[in-house]
Amino acid sequence: MHYTMKKIIIPILLGLALIATSCEGLLDIPQKGVISYSNFFESDADAQASLANMYATFCDKVAGATGYIYVPELMILNYSADDVLASGGDPGDHGDFRIFCEFRYDQLSGALAGLYNNYASVIYACNFIISNFSNENRNGDEPKFSSNFTKQCVEEARVMRAYIHMMMALCWNRPYIVDRILEGDELPVQAESQSQVLEWVISECNKAINSGFLPVRASTADKDATARMTVGFAQFVAGKAAMFNNDPATARQYLGALINSGKYDLIDSDEYWTNFHIDGDGNAEKIFEANYIADPDYNGMWRGRWMVADVLCWRTGSLASTPSVVANMPGVGGGWNGGAIQEDFAKKFLEHDGDSPRRKATFITEDEFLYEMDWDGSTVNDGTLDQKKADDKRGIIAAGIFSHGPYFEWKMMVYHNPPKILTGGKPGYHADNAQAANSNQKNYAVARYAEALLLYAEACIGSSDEAKGLEALQKVQKRAAFTENGGKGKISTSLTLQDVMDEKQYELWFENTRFFDLVRWSNQGKVNLDDIFNNRYGGIHAHVPTVYDEFTSEGKPGYKKEHKLFTTYSAVTFNKFEDKYKYFPFPYTVKNGNPNLKDVLGWEYLNPAEE
Repeated sequence: MHYTMKKIIIPILLGLALIATSCEGLLDIPQKGVISYSNFFESDADAQASLANMYATFCDKVAGATGYIYVPELMILNYSADDVLASGGDPGDHGDFRIFCEFRYDQLSGALAGLYNNYASVIYACNFIISNFSNENRNGDEPKFSSNFTKQCVEEARVMRAYIHMMMALCWNRPYIVDRILEGDELPVQAESQSQVLEWVISECNKAINSGFLPVRASTADKDATARMTVGFAQFVAGKAAMFNNDPATARQYLGALINSGKYDLIDSDEYWTNFHIDGDGNAEKIFEANYIADPDYNGMWRGRWMVADVLCWRTGSLASTPSVVANMPGVGGGWNGGAIQEDFAKKFLEHDGDSPRRKATFITEDEFLYEMDWDGSTVNDGTLDQKKADDKRGIIAAGIFSHGPYFEWKMMVYHNPPKILTGGKPGYHADNAQAANSNQKNYAVARYAEALLLYAEACIGSSDEAKGLEALQKVQKRAAFTENGGKGKISTSLTLQDVMDEKQYELWFENTRFFDLVRWSNQGKVNLDDIFNNRYGGIHAHVPTVYDEFTSEGKPGYKKEHKLFTTYSAVTFNKFEDKYKYFPFPYTVKNGNPNLKDVLGWEYLNPAEE
């Protein structure tokens, strides 16, 4: 374990999933390790086991990728944004999820089915607790056993279930609302609107908050509380759901309570980078994150985090040697060059933030990449700039790196050796790959205090709370600016939507927020998605860069003399963004199991013909 923390998530009871009523009687052969349904739900220990199963399911299915070799949520939601390019080795690489970057997916996408089924698995694990330890079941039956602890488990499950329903509403617009375990003769009922789902989410969070049984974070130093459902996370979910329901007054209520609690805070600017690496797990600004525990007896989660570690790493096979920050991923089998920061956005970010710790934690510039990092193959890491300029063990080989400009994202990259650019040379930081070279053992962050502050700031625009909203926005900006450490020091003097939108993009790049925000702002008439996806920067998919190094490019002035990066541009195969891409189509396999499920917007043609 990388910090002292109670084992919130205990090992999964492998037989637990077999005790649903619909599974009774399937086998007459006695099975070792399977718990009898009739003897379960009778103690706090049974409730604890069920709660552990819920958290483990979330870790496995949402934060991990059991059954898949990537994390569908992380890849789909971020690749759909306008400031990320799918990259890879060439335009055909990483096809399972580059289709979301290029809007070429449909109902047959395996990754989309994975995302849906993963969410559904977590909802079932939540309802397993709620329906058996409360009377929220088909017949309103009272539980066989009840205690303060079982009531706490029910409320934790309620908040988790609400969060997953919110995510499904943002993905599919009108998903099911499944508020209990369904019997074999029942099919889930689709919501009438996205608003219905979001209002239910807010109501469920409010119920949990007011129950008196939901855990409360003790202080900003309480690491344990960041790995479970708490009052703070329920307030965050309710506030975020309200913003997507175009109800800023309700959002202010919940997010304001979260902020006023004093249980969360932004960490120091020079430690900002640790938010995305193992040293920042459980820190003051984490509202909820899935707690990763390296368990040698269970490597399914390790496998799920493996491909993400490879994909979200520079293409090490296209480099002259391996940068020390990713020393354990050498060659073609290491980094795969996925999730590149879009070049024009990186330029805008650099102009806004300068050399701020936030910018440096998100991506580095050409000179930082070439000369301020250590390279494992180099003998002049401590040499002069002129020595480094002539060093053939750094830079890019002749083939170049597809879909990259001269900016190198590393916010979500696995750090085998935390780099001096970020640590300032201070000792004591840890590698992200404690279990295996090409794996990521940092916690999977779901909600960070910075997002709560920016949601609150937006909710305050035009209200009597504008001064409080401006203060929230400035809190994020001041941490990012940190002029003593090279930041440019932009601090808003008034609360405007444009400043909030810009700050969210800088602060939360590749954190599952940008695409949903763009859709929300479009639905509210505040942005034009046709311009953003199809026209801005010449069309992000019609103007895809490939970056080369003059040092390895014969005929260039710097050939074998000095490293200098340059780019060429080409188009990839893509579909122009249109309204139907605001939401995903329901996976074919899911619709096939319930013909009552209806797609929305331009996907409506997938609905079966009415008889």
